[in-house]
Amino acid sequence: MNNAAMRTLTKWPAPRPEPDADGRLYDPAIRLALSDFGKGTPTIALEALTSVRVLAKQMHDGFQQWTEGHGLSESRFRVLMTIYQAPDRRLPLGAIAESLNVVPRTVTDLVDVLERDGLVARVRDTADRRSTLAQLTEAGLERIAAIRRDGVREQAAVTRGLTDDELTQLRHLCLLLVQNMNEGRSGA
Repeated sequence: MNNAAMRTLTKWPAPRPEPDADGRLYDPAIRLALSDFGKGTPTIALEALTSVRVLAKQMHDGFQQWTEGHGLSESRFRVLMTIYQAPDRRLPLGAIAESLNVVPRTVTDLVDVLERDGLVARVRDTADRRSTLAQLTEAGLERIAAIRRDGVREQAAVTRGLTDDELTQLRHLCLLLVQNMNEGRSGA
């Protein structure tokens, strides 16, 4: 694959989808880049997965900007939401680390910043004196309320024009890809 084609596949900053013969969107630049890569074999799977990668990248970048707009990094947002979803809006730091699949030291650093910002407070666990809990403060709850209002509006904008059936199919297809990837990693 030539360098221009590779840049197209990895960046794809300004997709210009067009309808194909069946009225389904595709990107001519991606199709052209992949036609050389596939050496004459059908590239429909490569086109579909490239579209998923581009969407994932744009969603990740947009999510990062969105959390920063709320004064949070993506990691701090994830910690806040993990605590928010817990009973009594508090959790042991180890449980947060386990839930987010990160090392405990990472959670300690994130909670330090959230505590400094007044969104979380460390409290003693009355059931286990060796354990420290991270608990949402009133300011943390207010921040999450603002985030939720904004998040619902943003998600509605991204899914604008999709029917409930299309959204159900999108969910199904994404989870099917995740399932296939997980099975591939386990050697199945």
